[in-house]
Amino acid sequence: MLKFITRFFAVIGFVAVALIALIIFLGSYMQEKIEPEPDNVVLTLDLDSPIVEQNAASPFSLAMPGDSVPLLDILRAIDHAAKDPHVKGIAARFGTGQPGLAQAQEIRAALAHFGESHKFTYAFGTDFGEFGLGDRAYYLASAFDGLWLQPVGTVSLTGVAINSPFAKQALDKIGVTADFMQREEYKSLMEPAQRDNSFSPPVRAEMQIMIDDLSDQIASGIAVSRKWELPHAKEIMAQGPYTDEEALQAGLVTKLGYADEFDDMLDDKAGKDSKQVDVETYLGYGEGHGAAKDSAKIALIYGTGLITERDSGGDGLAGDHVMGADSIATAFDDATSDKDVKAILFRVDSPGGSPAASETIRRAVMHAEKKGKPVIVSMGEVAASGGYWIAMNGTKIIADPATLTGSIGVVAGKFAADGLLQKAGVSMDRLSTAENAGIWDMTRGFTPPQRARVDALLDNTYHAFVANVAAARNIPMEKMPDIAKGRVWTGDQAIKIGLVDALGGYSVAMDETRKALKLEPDAPVDLVIYPAPPTPAERLVKLLHRFGSESAAMAGGASALAKMQSILAPFLNLAAGSDHPVNARMQNMDGFHE
Repeated sequence: MLKFITRFFAVIGFVAVALIALIIFLGSYMQEKIEPEPDNVVLTLDLDSPIVEQNAASPFSLAMPGDSVPLLDILRAIDHAAKDPHVKGIAARFGTGQPGLAQAQEIRAALAHFGESHKFTYAFGTDFGEFGLGDRAYYLASAFDGLWLQPVGTVSLTGVAINSPFAKQALDKIGVTADFMQREEYKSLMEPAQRDNSFSPPVRAEMQIMIDDLSDQIASGIAVSRKWELPHAKEIMAQGPYTDEEALQAGLVTKLGYADEFDDMLDDKAGKDSKQVDVETYLGYGEGHGAAKDSAKIALIYGTGLITERDSGGDGLAGDHVMGADSIATAFDDATSDKDVKAILFRVDSPGGSPAASETIRRAVMHAEKKGKPVIVSMGEVAASGGYWIAMNGTKIIADPATLTGSIGVVAGKFAADGLLQKAGVSMDRLSTAENAGIWDMTRGFTPPQRARVDALLDNTYHAFVANVAAARNIPMEKMPDIAKGRVWTGDQAIKIGLVDALGGYSVAMDETRKALKLEPDAPVDLVIYPAPPTPAERLVKLLHRFGSESAAMAGGASALAKMQSILAPFLNLAAGSDHPVNARMQNMDGFHE
C-alpha cells in the first residue's frame, strides 16, 4: 500500500509540474503577436531585481520569467531608446536590491549617452538599501536627472567595507585542519580557514588599497552626477545612512513622493497617452527586423561562473553557475569555423577555477586569433585568477573600473578531518602501493613527501601562469613579481600596470571590435550568441524530460509519462517550428545596431 501511495503521488507531482510548465509556455506562445510600439513610450528599468550576464540555462527558469534581466538587454534598450522618437524618457525603480558596481558603471555610461538625446531620466526608490547596504544602488540612481524617494525610505550611503570571518579556532575545536598552500603571499582564498582572527599583513594592505579605490570610484561618480565637488561627495558618504528628510536636505534626492505620484509625473512628462514599457517588451518591438544589410557578424561567447573541465549541461534547477571548458572551447571552435563570423566578443565574469580547464579555454582563444578572428575580451564584475587566465591572450582586454581582476596566483590543498574522526571514535586503517597514493585523502594531513609534491605542482602552475601573462601582455618578467603573487586589482588599477587595455563595458568593447575589423565607429553589427540559447520549446522539453525521468523512476509510471508526452507532443512540435517573437528573442541577439 505504501509503495502504491508513493508511486501515485510521484506521478501526480510530475503531471502537476508538467501542466504548470505547459500553461506558462502556451500562455506565452499563444499570445497575439507583439503589438506595434506606442507613439509615446517611457522605457522602465527594474533595477531592484537581479541583473545577470545571461538568462539561466536551467529549463526550470521557464517557469520563473521576469525575475532577472541580462545586463546586455538593459544596455541595448537604453541605446536604442536614445535614437527612438517614440521614447520620451527613462524611468527606473529601485528598492533594497543592489546591482554589481561594474554593472552600475556600464548602465551609468549608457545613461550618459542617452542624456545627449535631451530626453528625461527619472528614478524612484522605495528606499536605497533600507537597513542594509545601499552604496551601489545609490551610485547608479544618482545618474538620473530626477531622483524620487518614498517617504520613510532611506538612503543607506555608508562607504565600502569588507567583513570576513576567520574559522581556524572553530575548525580546531572540531578537529579539522585547513591544509592548504598558495603562491604567493597575496593569494588569500583560504586565509579565513587558516588564520585565527585577522588577515595577514600583506592581504590587509592590499584589500585596504582596493576598497579605497572602489570607494573613490563611487564618490567620484556621485560627485559628477549631483554636480558636487569630490570632497563634499566623500563627506556625504562618510555620514550616512540618511532618513528621507535628511536625504532631501542633503541633495541626495530631488523629491519625496509615492509611486502613484511618480507615475502621474511621468504621464505629465511623456503625455497622457504614454505607456510604460519594460526592457523585454521594448526590445520585442524591434524583433523580426533582422540584422542590417552588410552588418558584420560578431560571435558573443559568455564565460561566466566557476571554471571546470566539463559543463553541467544546464540540468540543475537553479541554472548554471559553472563555465565548462568543453562547452566554451566548442563555442570558440564553432565561431572560428563560421566564415560569416568576423570577430569574437568574449564576456568574462568568473572568479577562477581549474587551471587545466582555464588552459583549455586559453588555447581556444589563441586558436581563434591564429585563424584570423580577433577576440575582444570584456570583463564583468570579476575576472580574476582563472578568470584572468582565460582572458590574458585576448586581442584587446576591456574592464570596467570596478572589475576585480588579476589574482595571478594559485592555491591547492585539502581539509584534513583526522582530528574530527578521533573525536567521534572513528579509527582508520590504510593499504596502499605507494606513500603518495593517499595524497588527497581527507582523513589526514599531508606527509612531508606529499607536501613536497603539492609544492611542486603549485610551483609549476604558478610559473606557467606568470610566464604566460608576461608573454601575452608583453610585460618584462622582472616586473611580474610586482603584478602577480596573487594580488587582486580593480580595473582602474589594472590598466596602469598593463593587465587590461581600456576601461569600459560592452560599448567600449564593441568600439574595439570595430577597430580590430577596421570598421567605421558607427558601423552596424550583428551580435550573435554562441552557442545559441535554447528556445522555450527546447527548455520545456528538457524540463518535462527531467521531471518525467525522475517521476517514472520513483513511481514506475512509464505508461503515465508516455501518455502525458503524447498529449503534449502536438503543442511542442508546433512551438519548436514556430517563428513567434517569443522564440526569436531567445535565439539570438541580432539587431544590436549602433
